[in-house]
This record gives sequence, C-alpha cells and structure tokens, in this order.
Amino acid sequence: MSVSNRQIVDHWAQHASGVAVDWDQAHERCWRCGYRAELEKCPIVPESLGGTDTVDNLVLLCGRCGREAPVHQDPGYLWRWLRATSVSSHDTYWTLRGWEEFEVIFGRKPLECFKEAEVDHRSLNAECRALAADEFAKTVIHFGEGRLNPSTIACVIAEIEKKLADRHGITLP
Repeated sequence: MSVSNRQIVDHWAQHASGVAVDWDQAHERCWRCGYRAELEKCPIVPESLGGTDTVDNLVLLCGRCGREAPVHQDPGYLWRWLRATSVSSHDTYWTLRGWEEFEVIFGRKPLECFKEAEVDHRSLNAECRALAADEFAKTVIHFGEGRLNPSTIACVIAEIEKKLADRHGITLP
C-alpha cells in the first residue's frame, strides 16, 4: 500500500516541529523552502541504508530541496538540516539564497553602498521594485527547475544595483 501525502503530514504534525510550513499547508508546500510545488516523498533514511517506505521515514519536499537533502543513515541529520535551512516566510527561500550567492560572487552584501548615500530610501525601494520586474523579465529558468537558481538571482541583484548606482552617481566597489 502506498503512503499518501496526507498520511505523512498527519504523522509528522504529531511528532515534529520547526519546518518551513504550518501543518495545514504541509501537503502542498515544501517543508524546507515553503514554496507551493509538486511534492516528492523523500526518505529520511534511504532504502539502501535500511530506510522503509513508511510515514515515519518520509518527508515532503519539492524536487530542488529533495536534491539538496542529506542522505545518511542517521535520521537526525535530515531533521537538523530541515530546521537549520528552512525559512519562516513562504516563497522567499530561493531569493534569500540568491542574496547569499551575491555575497559569494561579489564578496560583499548587496546594496550596502546605498546605506551611507544621500538618497531617499523610499524612492530607492520603488526604483528597486521597478528595476527588479524589468531584470527578472530578462532571465530564464533552467529546464526542469521551475524557479530561478540562486546564481541567476544574484546576477539580477547585481544589475539592479549597477543601474541604481548609475542613476544616483554612486561608485560600486
């Protein structure tokens, strides 16, 4: 008998906490990134390491998060990873990863040069939103992924920052 997503959610709602979603949405949102997605039944301990196809050994993750999940015989690692990497705001995980990727690529925090600049930060926010819409329209998603990857998001942030800096006469590092 195949285990349903609802059975998995009902089980873990009684036994676990600290995932990215509320249990009432856990059948349709990834337990790590919080995005509404087609969820995969991911083993906590893989069958090859002694895991079973039962509710107490399955979690629901989107494909991207499932590929990043730890594969180990100790179930504690998967739960530790879920709690450490999940976000509390739905639909923000991959954008936040893009901001982190920006720091890796450029060696600094995005938009930090605007902190000290004498610009109206409310209008800067509006400019950012308008530029973001334009820049995201110039991107594509890798086949089969469903969302932009963090490095593409980092590049979009860099383009927004570059255009804002040009408009306000700020020199980027």
